[in-house]
Amino acid sequence: MMMMQKNLGESLMEGISRVLKGTREVAEGIVDIVSSTVVKTLEGARDVGVAAVSGVCDIAVRAAKGIGGDLTMVTKNSIIGVIKGVHEVGSVTGTVICESARGAVKGAAEIGGDIAAVAKGAMIGAIKGTRDIAISAEDAASEAARGAIRAVAEAGADVGLLAQGAVKGAIGGVAEASGQLGSTIKNTVKGLVLGASELGGDVTTVARNSVIGAIEAAREIGLSAEEAAGAAATGAMEAAERIGSAAVEAVRKAVTGAGAASGVKVLIKEPFKKEEEPVLSRK
Repeated sequence: MMMMQKNLGESLMEGISRVLKGTREVAEGIVDIVSSTVVKTLEGARDVGVAAVSGVCDIAVRAAKGIGGDLTMVTKNSIIGVIKGVHEVGSVTGTVICESARGAVKGAAEIGGDIAAVAKGAMIGAIKGTRDIAISAEDAASEAARGAIRAVAEAGADVGLLAQGAVKGAIGGVAEASGQLGSTIKNTVKGLVLGASELGGDVTTVARNSVIGAIEAAREIGLSAEEAAGAAATGAMEAAERIGSAAVEAVRKAVTGAGAASGVKVLIKEPFKKEEEPVLSRK
């Protein structure tokens, strides 16, 4: 894997800091700086260096935290910038998205940043950044979720907060970029739960907090909390089916309990039934 050159990393840190302190349009400035850094880093490489894209997002989050910047906004636009830069010189793959999210969340965890805010930004950035290339919102969300959960496992951070932030970001990302909201929520939670299982994490905590995040986000933007919770719970159950029978029962209890605590009845579509995805309705 190709690591980012030290001088490019320092330039990126300084550039993001300047944008955040200056009067330039911040979102556009971050996207431009990150994408140009990625292009310079990958020039002449045969393959996209996943360590490089992970490092870019890590540095961006550290720069924002250092001067009190908005972590959700910086993460979102950094990941959009990574996707834009990689697309200029190669192919954007699921691994690129996964590693970008992992780098951002890991950077936040290591410096005591708000991992829920960063996870939210990572999900929005992944969904919005891939809307003009051949990666669906559902796949982008799933890959970003896996990268985020891997980062918290590596750093020993709070998986519950991460799960809530990731699901809120998935809902926000689809709301910004348009798309199939129900299936995106489902795939995000499925990616979170499977990722936690692969790393020996607590899948019930991830499942429960994913449903809580879906309910809170749906209420914030005027969607049906019941439908959002059902989509999240279905994703968790589909993951549990792949993990094993013990996980199925534990996850079912976790997601229904999360709904009950929030005053929402959780309706789970059986994972083995191939049905058309519901379209979440506005209240």
